[in-house]
Amino acid sequence: MPHKTQQRSSILEVMEELGRPVTPSELLKHASVKSPGLGLATVYRALKQLVKTGKSRKIEISGVPPHYEVFDKNDHHHFFVCEECLTMSVLDGCIGSFNKILPAGCRIKSHEVVIYGECKDCVS
Repeated sequence: MPHKTQQRSSILEVMEELGRPVTPSELLKHASVKSPGLGLATVYRALKQLVKTGKSRKIEISGVPPHYEVFDKNDHHHFFVCEECLTMSVLDGCIGSFNKILPAGCRIKSHEVVIYGECKDCVS
C-alpha cells in the first residue's frame, strides 16, 4: 500500500474508532500512533481527499474550529458543542418535524441543529 494511502487509511480508521467529529489536531494526535511521522499538513491533505471521495464530511459551525466525521448518507444527526472546550458530540437521531413551526406555505429541504452548552468534563 503506498505511503499516502496508508496514512489516509490510518486517519479514517481513527475517525471511525473515535466515533465523533474531530479536529485535524485531534486526528494528528491519535493517528500518529498508527502512522509515525505523520504531520498536520498531511492530515489536512488526507482530509481534503477523504471529503472529495465522500468518505468524510467537514462540519463547519460558526465559532467552532472545523471538525470532520466519517460520512454516511443514511445517518442524519445533530450536534452538541461544548462552549468551553469546543468539543463536538453527535446527537443520535433527529428532533422530529419542524412543519408545525414553519411559516405558512414553506417547505423544508434540509436542516441542521446545534445545541450549545458544557460537556461533562467541563461541568465537573
